[in-house]
Order: sequence, then structure tokens, then C-alpha cells
Amino acid sequence: MNCFQRMIVIIGAGLSGLSAAYHLNDEHIILEKEGKVGGLCKSIKVDGYVFDYAPHILYTKNDYVENLYKELLKNNIFKKLRRAYIYINDIYVEYPFEVNLNALPPEVIEECINGLLNRNENKPKNFEEWIYATFGKGIAKHYMFPYNEKIWKYDLSKMGIDWISGRVVSPSIQEIKQGAAQKIRKQYGQNAEFYYPKYDGIGALANQLASSVGNISLNSEVVEIKFVKNQLKIKYIKEGGLKEIFTKYIISSIPLPDLVKIIDDVPDEVRRAVGSLVHNSLVCVNIGIKRPKIIDKHWLYFPEKEFIFNRVSFPMNFSKFTAPKGRSSILVEVTHRENIVDIDDIKEKTVGGLVDANILKENDIIEVCDITNFKYAYIIYDLEHKQNVNIIHKYLKSKNIIPVGRFGEWEYLNMDKSILSGKMAAIELNEGRI
Repeated sequence: MNCFQRMIVIIGAGLSGLSAAYHLNDEHIILEKEGKVGGLCKSIKVDGYVFDYAPHILYTKNDYVENLYKELLKNNIFKKLRRAYIYINDIYVEYPFEVNLNALPPEVIEECINGLLNRNENKPKNFEEWIYATFGKGIAKHYMFPYNEKIWKYDLSKMGIDWISGRVVSPSIQEIKQGAAQKIRKQYGQNAEFYYPKYDGIGALANQLASSVGNISLNSEVVEIKFVKNQLKIKYIKEGGLKEIFTKYIISSIPLPDLVKIIDDVPDEVRRAVGSLVHNSLVCVNIGIKRPKIIDKHWLYFPEKEFIFNRVSFPMNFSKFTAPKGRSSILVEVTHRENIVDIDDIKEKTVGGLVDANILKENDIIEVCDITNFKYAYIIYDLEHKQNVNIIHKYLKSKNIIPVGRFGEWEYLNMDKSILSGKMAAIELNEGRI
């Protein structure tokens, strides 16, 4: 057994764990159970195609993070102007839906505007009420309800609203009315412009960050954490052998349910809180097509029930180097909350849906149809989310375990916020605030 002392142990080599190591003054070791860094921000190569583990783009309002992107990727970066649409009624409505109503049939436009003008503006207590209060019944009916019910697979009246700020575009009434009458040029949302690596997909960012921090132990799965004489004893499996590390502090980005499961002697209150956390899982279908330029868009949203998927992205339009010459690539997202899914059924319904949406042709040659499956993908903000997370975090921090990242903080964090999460944990340790 190996024993490292007086060292910060970081569990998980996703963006937040790598960022923590990057910003730490102390010596560290990262334990990563997979054979590759990046977490959800990995990329894979299949027969010449590059697919991200799930679609990712680089955007941020934080100058530090934007500069870090550029510093790490150097010349390996493109800047793009977003081309995102909602596919509905067999037409493309530019994103965001609510300010581009002009593309819809007249009767749908009228219903959306009337709903907006007659909406109930009482203070909302949940996500369903927030949609009605913000957009009215028409936009709720035609887009907001069907899309959000499809992606979350959860009762919208039982979801909170703490997560909405900065994520759901909320234009003014005047802007919505203008967008119903004619196309408007204003861009909405933080990702109206975004960056993306030229080569190697989004995984290039995590790879560059990893090369800057070092001391990463791959294929190292943590199986137990115990408290021993004011220290944390970590047991992990590597190359079939059981190893140990002693440390005073742990920075962990692994999902809270998985983390609490391996901690010895956890109070019942904390276990109950963990058992109440809610999340979605995700299947991504990666498709390579022997036909160039099948579409000119970056991604599409699909609110209608007849399509199994909620979003479809086109990696070859993020960077032409993600697909062989003369080919196109598609990344399809299907959320679920099932313990077991029928992969073959998902593939069949995905390809059929892409044909129905006129993205694929019946005679297209599919060179790749690959699946990636993620147990943890989206955090669901149920009405007890904040209370339960606070209980868990308070306990972990009392034991010198610092949760970071989307699944450590149990927050719907984008890449920039995950990087800042790891940075903040490192700063708190650097400054002795923990």
C-alpha cells in the first residue's frame, strides 16, 4: 500500500478537479477512476470522427475564465456566432423561441402574444408558475412546457426557480412583440458567441489543463473514506491493488450520492438528504454520415413528443476537423430517469426521428452510430433541493471534504462555473479559510 502524507487529495479529474489542482499552492494528487481526464468534458474518436461526451461550447462572462481558455488552447480555438434553432411544426424557429415568433403560423403567433399580454404576474413559487408568469399560456403551450417536460422528465410544478437566472432567456414584452412582427437582429443569451477548439473536440481543454497540473493517478477508484485521528484515510483501487492515502483535506467532484456512499459512519440526516436528491441521466447517440454539409446549424431543440430526443448538435459545424472530409456528424441527446434503457430502441428511434425531421435521408450511409451513456447529467432543482444540499455540504465541510463542480456542488454548472468552483476551493485552502 502507498501512503502519501501532507498532500491535498482531489477526487475526480473533471474540469473542477483539474482547476482546483491548477490553482492550489499545496502539493496534490488527483485520483481519477477513468482512464482519461475530463469527466463530462471528454472527447472520443470513432473511425475518424470526433464526438464530445455531451455537447459543449466555451462561453463565459468571466474575464479570468475567458483568458484561461485562450491561454490553455492558444491557437487551437475558433470563435463562432451561434446558429441555434427550435424545430417545430416542420419549420425552424431561431433560438430563443420567444423573440422569433415571426416564423410561426399566424394563429400560433396570435395565441402566444395574447397569452403574453394576459399572463398572471403573481410571484411564482415553482418553475411551472414562473413560465406562465413570464411568457403566458401561448408560449408555455407551444414551447416552454413541452421542451422542459421532455428534457427534465419531471413535474415542472415541483421544480424550484433558483437555477433560472442566466439560463433561461427572459426578453421584454416589447422585444417579444417585435420578434413576432419581424426578424430582429439582437442576439440573446450568454452563448450568442462562443469558442470551440479547432482540433480534438472539447476534450482538448481538459487535456491542456491536465498537462499543466501533473500528478494525476488514472484508473484509481476511491472506494472508502474514513476519519482516523484528525485525518482522512482514503482507500482506492488501482491496477487491481488496494492503496491508501492519508490527508487532512479532500476536494471532491464526484456526485454527492456516490461520495456519501463511500464515507464511513455518515449521519442518518445526511443519508436521507442524499436519498432525496434528483437528477437526470443522458444517452448520447453519436452518428457519422457519408455525406457533406447535411445542415448549416450548430444545434436544434426538439420540443415535440414524436421525437425521442430533446437536442441535436452538429459537431462538424463547431469545427470541420471533427469529421473526415466529405462527411457530416450528429450528436443526439436523449434524457431519461430510468435505471436501464434499451440502447437499440434509442438508436432506432433516433435515426427514424432524424429522417422524419429531414436531417437524414433514407439512403444516407451511416458510418458510425455509437452510444455514450451517463448516469449523472442534469441536476434537477426539486423544491427541497437547497435544503438537502445545504445539509450534505455542511456535513462534508465539517469533515474537511470540499465538494466542487456540477455534481459536487449539485448545481447546474456550465464549464466556466465548474472551473471557478475548483478555483474557489483552492483559494480557500491557500488562504487557510477552511
